[in-house]
Amino acid sequence: MNQASAATLQYLRRRRRAHRSPQQRSDRFTGLYTAGLYTAIGAWAGFQALRQGPARGGSAVWLTGGGLARVATIALLLGLLAALRYATWQGPVVFTAPEVQFLLGSPLPRAELVRARLGRGLLVAAAAGAALGLAAFVLLEAELAVPAWPLLAAAVAGPAAFGVLAAALGWLVESSPATARVVLLTSPLVLAAAAAAFFGGAGAAGAGPWSGPWGWAAGPLVAAAGGRDAGWPFQAALLAVLTSAAVLAAWRTAARVTLEELERRAGTRAGLGASIFMADPRGAALLRHQAVGSLVGVRRLGLRHPRRRWLAVPWRDALSLLRAPGRVGWALVLCGSGALAVAVAPGRRLLAAGAVVAAYLGAARLAEPLRGEADQPDAGRQLPWRWGELILLHTATPILVLTAIGLAVTLALALAGLVPAAALGMAAAGCLPVAAALVWSAAIAGQRGRLGLDQFLTASAMGELAGPIYLLRWFATGPMVALAALLGPILVLQGAAGSPPPRAQAAATNAAALLATALAVQGAWLRSRHPPD
Repeated sequence: MNQASAATLQYLRRRRRAHRSPQQRSDRFTGLYTAGLYTAIGAWAGFQALRQGPARGGSAVWLTGGGLARVATIALLLGLLAALRYATWQGPVVFTAPEVQFLLGSPLPRAELVRARLGRGLLVAAAAGAALGLAAFVLLEAELAVPAWPLLAAAVAGPAAFGVLAAALGWLVESSPATARVVLLTSPLVLAAAAAAFFGGAGAAGAGPWSGPWGWAAGPLVAAAGGRDAGWPFQAALLAVLTSAAVLAAWRTAARVTLEELERRAGTRAGLGASIFMADPRGAALLRHQAVGSLVGVRRLGLRHPRRRWLAVPWRDALSLLRAPGRVGWALVLCGSGALAVAVAPGRRLLAAGAVVAAYLGAARLAEPLRGEADQPDAGRQLPWRWGELILLHTATPILVLTAIGLAVTLALALAGLVPAAALGMAAAGCLPVAAALVWSAAIAGQRGRLGLDQFLTASAMGELAGPIYLLRWFATGPMVALAALLGPILVLQGAAGSPPPRAQAAATNAAALLATALAVQGAWLRSRHPPD
C-alpha cells in the first residue's frame, strides 16, 4: 500500500471517530458493560447452583468415560457448520450498501478495507468461542470438581482458537461462490455424520478428538476434565497450526472478493435489518433462502400436467420439491436422525421427544409451499376450494414424500439390526399416519401466516411475563402439536417394550387409536380454518 492510500485510510478513520457522538460511545460502552455484568452474574449463579447439589455419580462417569468427548466434538462440528453456512449469505465481513457504493467504489486498496472488517470478525469469533468455553467450564467444574485452572485454560483457549478458525474459513467461503456452493450441498451429509457419531459409542468417543479441528479443540478440554486423551498436546499444536494457516490464507485473499458479491450481501443485510425492525422473521427467512438460492441455482425440472383439478396443488408442490431438492435432503437427515436416536435408545422418553421435534422440523421443510400460500392468502381465492380444503391439498405431497422417507429409514435401520423383525411390519405401517401427524402439525403452525406487528402489540399489552410467553407459544405451536399427537402413542409403546405378545398387541392397538384420534382432530381443525388476515 502506497503512502497516499495509507494517508487516505487514516483520514477516513479519523473522520469516522469524529462523527461518533459521545452518546453513541456511551451507549456502546453501556451495552458491553451490561452484557458482561449479566454474563458474570449468570455464570456465578449457575456455578453455585450446580455446586450445591452436584451429581458426581453416573453423570460424572459418563462425562469422563467418553460422553464429554462426543458431545464437545459434535457441538464444535455443528458450530463450524453453522458458521460456514452463515458465510454463504453473510459472513464475517459485511459492508453496508452506502459503503459498497461509495467507499469500495473509490480508488482505495480494497484489501485494506476488507482486512479491517476481517480483523474485527476474527476478534468477535474468538470472543464468542471463549464465552462458549467459559460456559462449559462453569458446568464441568461444578459437576466434576477437577482442578480449576487447567480446565479453565483448556475450556477458553480451545474454543477461542476454534472460533478464529471458523471465522477465517468463513471468509474463504464468503469470497468464493464455488466454495459456498460446496458448503451448501454437503451440509446435510455433515449433519448426518454428526448424528451417527453421537450414537457411535466408545469407538466414536475415542476417534472424536482426532477427527478434525473440532476434535482438536475438544481434546485438551477432555483431558483437563479427567477424560482419556493422552494426545491432547499434539491436538492443540495441530489446532494452532491450522488456525494460523487459515488466518494467513484469509488475510492474503482479502482482495479476492468481488464488488458484486459484497453488494449482494449488503442488500441482504439491509433487507434483514428491515425485517427485524418490522418484526417479520418470515421475511428474514425468505431473504436467507433467496440469497442461498442464488448460489445453488434453480433446477428447471418439469412434471406432466395432471388431468384432474384436485391434483393441481399437489402437482405444484411436487414441482417445487423437485426444483429445491435440499428440502428433501434436510427432511431425510432430520427424520433419519430422530429415528436413529429412538432405535438406539428405545426406552428414553426425553430422547423420543427430541426425535419428534427433529422429525417435525423435517416435515416443516417439506411444507414450505403451504407457508408461501399463507404469505399471499388472496391468491387462493381464485381457486375452487375453501381455505381449509386448500391447506389439506397442500399437505398431500409432503405426506407422501415423508412417508417414503420413513419407509427408507425403517428399511435401513432394519438392515442395520436396530429394528427387530417382529416390529418391522408395525413400523412400516406407521409411517403414513406418523407422516400425516407431522405434516399436519406443520400446517397448523404455517397456515397462520407471518408473525406481524399485531402479535407484538398484543404481547406488549399482556405485560412483561405473559407477553414473552405469548410469543414463545406462537413459535412453539408446531412442535407442541406434534408432541401432543405422537408422544402419547410413543409412550404407550415404550411402556409395553419387552412385554408378552398379548400385552404388546394391546399396546399397539391403543397407540393406533390415540394416533387416529389425533389425526381426526388435526384434520377437522385444518378443514375449518379461514384465510389469515
